[in-house]
Amino acid sequence: MEDQRRLSIKAMVGWIKRFGDSNGLVESDARDLVERFGDQAYYEARDRAQRGGTMIDGNRPRGHWTRVKLEIAKRQGIAIGLTGSDRRD
Repeated sequence: MEDQRRLSIKAMVGWIKRFGDSNGLVESDARDLVERFGDQAYYEARDRAQRGGTMIDGNRPRGHWTRVKLEIAKRQGIAIGLTGSDRRD
């Protein structure tokens, strides 16, 4: 039982570490897209999320570009899904 508990704790610590690394990558990619594309950064991230892994930087984890898109939306004040399209507040 004790060995099983240790394995469980070890797995959770590994997941937390990977999540933290992934979160840092999301913030970094969001910042890079905003610097490169300015007001169009959200739409670039949205396009990357829709294309999935069919691009040069497709080595990102599953769902990465969706998280980048949402981070950029938060930074740029874009309300998502209010009327079937994205709109700025």
